[in-house]
Amino acid sequence: MKYTIALLLLVLVSTPGPAQTTPSPAQLPSSPAQSTGVASPTATATPVTTASPEFEAATIKPVKEPDPNRMNDRREGRRYTVRNATLLDLILMSYGVDRQQIAGGPAWVATDEYDVVAVAESDTQLVDHGDEMLQTLLAERFQLKFHREQRERSVYALVVAKGGPKLKVADANEKQGSGCERLGYCSFHRDSLPHFARWLGYGVLDRPVVDKTGLAGEFDFTLKWTPDESQFAGMGVHVPPPVDNPNAPPGLYTAIQEQLGLRLVAQKIPTEVLVIDHAERPTEN
Repeated sequence: MKYTIALLLLVLVSTPGPAQTTPSPAQLPSSPAQSTGVASPTATATPVTTASPEFEAATIKPVKEPDPNRMNDRREGRRYTVRNATLLDLILMSYGVDRQQIAGGPAWVATDEYDVVAVAESDTQLVDHGDEMLQTLLAERFQLKFHREQRERSVYALVVAKGGPKLKVADANEKQGSGCERLGYCSFHRDSLPHFARWLGYGVLDRPVVDKTGLAGEFDFTLKWTPDESQFAGMGVHVPPPVDNPNAPPGLYTAIQEQLGLRLVAQKIPTEVLVIDHAERPTEN
């Protein structure tokens, strides 16, 4: 369980590029002017003068015994490894969206699992361009093509509560890293609020969370709450019913307000969604 929640957290609070240690977070109007393209960061109406960065080598192999609770990704030097990941998981990681921001595509996109091992030119390239390289890999090996739409969706806005935030500004010289000891007990170190909002929407709640606090920078904080059965469902985690404990932490919404000086407000806003037009299973190599 701890392994699964750590994945949830680290995939969203890592530095640019694939998460360093993750057991590993749209908008659609009714008749939008759609933007079509493949899964590549350079898909644009203007000519591109430089090629997208690519991995020097990559292998993708189907997992014979799928288990979504074992999904993880790791960066070691210039080597990037992902285990037990679906194409949906890979899209989430490379494009920084949540599950509700992806539509269309064949059913296997969310069920077939793969092990991916990729090697970059250098560890610096992997840190600086890891997301772009993974996007290029999905376009080439899965023949992934999608278009973007704007749709109105129900979200939570993360805003400052009455009385102001209760956040400690992080020391820029300290190491960045966050994790959860257990369900409902998570510590964040040098984390930004946009990343925290993405983590809440991707891993904990049933809808996206948008940061509207207006608070820039990185913070250190701990969040303790009693999860309910509606939380963590997107990661396939079943939260047991709470025990009758008068000393138990409060629910999530109360905890965010009391401990962080923030609150979640339900809203409907235009959100971008990636609509999958085409995807193919990769050939085994």
